Amino acid sequence: MTNTEAPRVDTRQLHDIARGYVKTALLRTAFELRLFDPLADGPLTADQLAAHTRVDRRGLRIVLDALAAIGLLHARDGRYALPQGESELLLSTSPRFFGGALKLGASDWEWDAQKHLIDAVRHGGTVAPTHALTPEFDYWTEFATSTTWFNNGAAELMTEQLLPWAAQRESVDVLDIACSHGSYGFTFAQREPRATITGLDWPNVLEITRRHAERLGLADRFRTIAGDMFKTPLGGPYDIVMLTNVLHHFSPEESTELLRRVAPAVKPGGRIAVVGHTTDAHDTPHTNPLPYMFSVIMLVQTHRGETHSVDTYRRMLTDAGFANVTDHSSEAAMHRLFLADRI
Repeated sequence: MTNTEAPRVDTRQLHDIARGYVKTALLRTAFELRLFDPLADGPLTADQLAAHTRVDRRGLRIVLDALAAIGLLHARDGRYALPQGESELLLSTSPRFFGGALKLGASDWEWDAQKHLIDAVRHGGTVAPTHALTPEFDYWTEFATSTTWFNNGAAELMTEQLLPWAAQRESVDVLDIACSHGSYGFTFAQREPRATITGLDWPNVLEITRRHAERLGLADRFRTIAGDMFKTPLGGPYDIVMLTNVLHHFSPEESTELLRRVAPAVKPGGRIAVVGHTTDAHDTPHTNPLPYMFSVIMLVQTHRGETHSVDTYRRMLTDAGFANVTDHSSEAAMHRLFLADRI
């Protein structure tokens, strides 16, 4: 990298990074108070918004001005309005409401985990007594409840890729491992009426998944297996096994072990569908920062997890006995999809 290509750092940038928690706290507060909802019908003053939210007028004015300072409100002549663009992300009534994401990403547990980053660096992984892989961790029930923001296009991408293949099958039995909110299996089942979905997760999480199945009219095609994906019998075999947003919690060696365990649960000629954060050969922290930042989350929350490269995913699937590995992405999907066949 030449000097002209090197990133520049100045005092203002460092101050902005250091105070990033203030922005998160502002948005967390705004969503908790539903500050944006009254603005859907037009601009309001601080007094009017205080009446809506029943909070102190001075405290609210400070928060409103700060939200305007970071571009999440438009302030003019003492009135506040939603910003132009994708303001539906701010409205609790919108299917694209970002509040679920904030509730998780700024949860007390996630914030507390980041406080121990320096210890995780020294140790090489989480030092927290309760972490992402703790059995029946209640964080994952909240994760399963907040489904809207996770349906980021990868579920639709998976469905589009699997439907033509599934149309040629005599049966379409699906196992969704670590199913959580169930969006991947349910999105597919809504498009493929012959599909039956078996969801595997912790018992407390599956209570939430069942509710989503009922809400979507899929309860009669949804079954459950409660327990640890590394130990619980998987049943089957199945035409399709889904393993979505799971393998970044583990090292490549642990992930390959899990994939080897899953392989016998896939019918000969069946297919595995894996989704996860990835980096590819052309990525750098400058050109694609998200997966590198995500690895920091895995460092403080897991023992050996991190973002894996596309080549690593391909190698893990091949080493576990799968063939014809392909990978797929789209602009609407935050994650990459891998498909492979069980020979």
